[in-house]
Amino acid sequence: MKFWLVVPAAGSSQRFGGDQPKQFLCIDGISVLTHTLNRFLSHPDLLGVQVVLPRGQSAPDDLPSDSRIQSCTGGDTRRDSVLAGCLALTHRGAADTDRVLVHDAARPLLPRADIDALLQALTQSAAYLVAPVADTLRDHQGQTLDRDGIHRVLTPQGAELAQMIKALEQGPQGLTDEAAYLLQAGVETQAVVGDGINQKITWPRDLALAQALMSEVT
Repeated sequence: MKFWLVVPAAGSSQRFGGDQPKQFLCIDGISVLTHTLNRFLSHPDLLGVQVVLPRGQSAPDDLPSDSRIQSCTGGDTRRDSVLAGCLALTHRGAADTDRVLVHDAARPLLPRADIDALLQALTQSAAYLVAPVADTLRDHQGQTLDRDGIHRVLTPQGAELAQMIKALEQGPQGLTDEAAYLLQAGVETQAVVGDGINQKITWPRDLALAQALMSEVT
C-alpha cells in the first residue's frame, strides 16, 4: 500500500534536557532524525515525507538528499505540528484517501516488519502500533493492574489523510498521540502488536541504549 509519512520533529525535548532537541543529536555520527528517516526511505511504497521542524530550526546537515523529503514548521503542541505536516501533504497533491503514517522523530529502532504489518492493517481501518507490557504494574494506591489489558502505545500510527486531518482539527490540544484523536473522533482504529525494541528516546540514557540496539533492528 502506498503511503505518506509525517515525522513531527518540532518538540523541545524538555524531559531529555540539554542544549539541543534529542532528535538532532547523533548516534554513531548520524542524527537521530536521519536514522529514523532511513527506516522508511528504502520502503518501495513510500510516496513522500513531511518533516515538521521547530520554528527557526534548520534540518540537520546529514538529512538524506531525497526528493521525497520536504520540511515545514510545526506549532506549539504535537497536535499542531502533526496537523501542519498533514496539511502540507495536501499541498503536495496527497489525496484524501491516501494513507498517512505519523512516526516520532526520536524512534530510530523501528523494524521494517512493523511498518508492513501496520500498512496491512490500514487496508481495513486506521491503526497504530503497540507493544505488550512485561512488568507488573500498580497504581499510586498500590493496586495491581491487569497487564493483559494494557499495552504500550508506539508509532507509527496511521489513517486516511482526511480522517487524520479532521480528527486533529476537531480534537483538543492535550492528547498525546494521533490514535487518541482518531478514537475520540469515532474513527474505527485497531491496535497492531509490534516489536518492543521500537523504543522512544526520552531520557539521556536512552541515546546510549539506542546506539547499542541499532544493529539489532532490520
